Amino acid sequence: MAKRPMSWTWNTTGTEGRAWILRHIEQEGRAWTPPPPLPAYRKGLSPMTVRQRAGVLLGRWPVRAPAGRQPLPAEAQVLKALDTDAVCALYEEAGRLRLGLGKGGPWLRAHLDPDGVHYLVPDPANYYWPGNQDGRGGKIRWWQCTALLRMSDGEQVTGMVAVLPETFTALPSNLPRRQQLRLVHLARATERDTYLWGRDNSADSSPQRCGYTPGAQRSEGDH
Repeated sequence: MAKRPMSWTWNTTGTEGRAWILRHIEQEGRAWTPPPPLPAYRKGLSPMTVRQRAGVLLGRWPVRAPAGRQPLPAEAQVLKALDTDAVCALYEEAGRLRLGLGKGGPWLRAHLDPDGVHYLVPDPANYYWPGNQDGRGGKIRWWQCTALLRMSDGEQVTGMVAVLPETFTALPSNLPRRQQLRLVHLARATERDTYLWGRDNSADSSPQRCGYTPGAQRSEGDH
């Protein structure tokens, strides 16, 4: 990407955008070779590395605090299994409270496996670490969570959602510790997310299926 800085623009702009780029380059009298396609995101779960497998055997929780920051509390170092209703409720709460991450809306419910098991774990990026500035004059009081979601076609992809600590703590936890550790590593290694899944399955979407109401404001992920 550093050598070919137009790679992302070229590969995501579509047919009309590419024609526009080539037309303007030609008008400038310049010679230019389009960049190769971007690497494809891996479908399915990536296998764990030797280091990750050793961490599971030793019981090491993989979510680590940034340098100089306090680690997440013990109640956040847990992965929880949820049904589809529970996952959608978390996304709805994040949207209702405007926490900044997670606006699943009708699209998410329409495309999740209704009988699937999904997994959730607090896994904040350094810039979302609890206590950082939230951009509105306060401090981040929620946990950025990684969700490993089972979609309607059976594929597992990731999503991000902000969850209040008290909401997460109240969720039931009934998975063995070693299974939790394996699932956290797998969730963090999954390359495809809900956006990419939705892009590749757009033919399976319709206003009726995704809950679109004419005149209503659309949320992130809606069609």
